[in-house]
Amino acid sequence: MNKYRIVFSPTGGTEKVTKTITKFWNEVKDVDLSKTDLDFSSISFTKEDIAVIAMPSFGGVAPQLALDRLARIKGNQCKCAIVAVYGNRAYENTLVQMEDYAVKAGFHVIAAVSAVAGMVIKKACSVRKKCELYI
Repeated sequence: MNKYRIVFSPTGGTEKVTKTITKFWNEVKDVDLSKTDLDFSSISFTKEDIAVIAMPSFGGVAPQLALDRLARIKGNQCKCAIVAVYGNRAYENTLVQMEDYAVKAGFHVIAAVSAVAGMVIKKACSVRKKCELYI
């Protein structure tokens, strides 16, 4: 059995959540859905494998680019947990979309998680505000 993290994390928040979920797994392999030079159709799992599939929720939906890349992977009944990571807004249909695409790709979804991560915009504004105090 191999263990995988399949992640789309443009700002790093989703990756942090996924690493926290899998921190007690040893020998975890990563599949980065944000890679532009990766042939996702060449990635294949087995029924004995287990994976965490994670992506952010933007405006209550999963990023279409990440879903399209997930759809090209051959799940082959690999058991997986899907994780929707969101900031200050509800995740709405993100988990449903992720499940639909994961099942179509051949994954066997056994769990779903919604997790909150800090917003990058909030951090940028916080830093700017602190800088303005010294100007």
